[in-house]
Order: sequence, then C-alpha cells, then structure tokens
Amino acid sequence: MNLILEPYIPEQIIDYFQSISNLTARLLGRYLVYIGRRTIVIVGYPVSGEYREEDIVKIVQESLQGGMEDIIVIAPRLPPCLRFEEVRIDDYYRLTLPVKEVGKKLRYMISRASRELTVEVDKKLTKSHKRIMMDFLKRPDVEKYMEYVCSRLDYYLSRSNTVRTINAFRKDGGLAGFNVIDLPSGDYSFYMFNFIDRTEGYVPGVSDLLLYNSLRISYDEGKRYVNMGLGINEGTKRFKIKWGATPFLPYQYGVIKQASIYEAFDIFSKL
Repeated sequence: MNLILEPYIPEQIIDYFQSISNLTARLLGRYLVYIGRRTIVIVGYPVSGEYREEDIVKIVQESLQGGMEDIIVIAPRLPPCLRFEEVRIDDYYRLTLPVKEVGKKLRYMISRASRELTVEVDKKLTKSHKRIMMDFLKRPDVEKYMEYVCSRLDYYLSRSNTVRTINAFRKDGGLAGFNVIDLPSGDYSFYMFNFIDRTEGYVPGVSDLLLYNSLRISYDEGKRYVNMGLGINEGTKRFKIKWGATPFLPYQYGVIKQASIYEAFDIFSKL
C-alpha cells in the first residue's frame, strides 16, 4: 500500500501490522483498516481529526453486510451501541524525548550493564535471537497470540525499511537480549518488543541499557516521542513508568464474531 502516514500508535505502522497479521491495509475515510478474506481489523484512531464513535459503527455495519466473520475493533472507546466479545482495556504509554531525568538507581543499572555488554544495531534475527524468543514463549504469563507474532517477526524485519534490532552482547559474544524498535515518518518512534536471555547468562540491567540506547537512537533520528506500547501487566507498566512514561491514549479492544451477527444487526436496526 503506497500510503505515507505519520503513525502515533503501532497499529498504524503498515509494514509492521501487515507483516504480523497477514492482512492488507486500506484507508476508509480517516481510519486505517486491515482486511482478509473474512476478517477485518478496524484501527479506530483517525489519521487526522478527532475520533467519532459513529464512524466506527458505520464501518462495522458495512463489514457485517459484506460478510466479514471476524470484526476486530481497537479504539479509544468502543461504541456502546455494539455488542463486543473478548473486550480488553488498557492504555498506550508515551515517553517525551529527550528524557531529562533518570533516577540514581536507573543510572547505576545502565552503567553496570554497559560494563558487561556491547550494544549493536542491526535488523536481522539469528539463531540466538530465536532461542531467546522461544524461551520467552514458554513463560506462563505470555499470551498465546505472541507465538504467532514471534513467528512473523523475521518477515517484518525483512520487509520494513524503518525497523531496527538493538542487540546487547556479552563479552563471550553471547546475545544477552534485544529490542525491536521502529522509526517511521513523523514525531514518534516505537518500542515494539523486548526479549531478554534469562538463563545463566542473564545480565542485570540489560533491559535498561537496551531502552537507553533505543531512546538515544530515536532522539538522534529527530523523534519527539516514543510510543512505549500498552501497559499489558503490572511488571511491564512498572518498567515503563520507571523511565518516565505516562498513559497518553486509552485503548479498548473488542471482537464481533459471526455468531453475533444477527444480534449486531438487531442493534443497528435500533440506531
């Protein structure tokens, strides 16, 4: 899709979301959508102007009439007139660049990790990267969908011109961890993924050192903000808040499935 956007949420990075979802991007009015044979993902964050619930209702209605079996909506607010399944609520977190205040403990962790690790920038996945991802997927707190995301990460890196891996190597040459960041057009960079080797080679402070370098690269590229992604869980939130990230956009996720279509049409008839 030859469309130049200035994304402010990850789902607006077309190379990323097309690669991960295997769906095709289209612009419907002011909203980006991703479409497959029977699936549509509606990104309810307008590329310009203000969010309007009635816009999303219209796109959902047209999708139902077009025979879509799975309609996924993400938006600042899900329209209350629609009946959604699998609803999730969160916030996107944002850091403003440059980061002006870093706590004493955080400075110490960065300094400690930098004595043991060397940071390099690349955009490919090696066997070491994939082993660390496999170990990550074995954790009981990791959601099942991440297995599919990880399986598509290589494809995303190969097709995008704006994505980077920030790698931290131990003195023995082993990979201690890596970040995936994206630097598309506009004011935002994106902290996409963080994977750490938590085996015997674990280096305390590796995540902090990786993020420090990710922020430095983002600032050098002229970015004003880093979208740090969703809160996801308390541990992830704490890490982001520790660096000064704050919630800046509400996130709601909901699904309308084929089984709910008749109910959804009934709702539309009452609008």
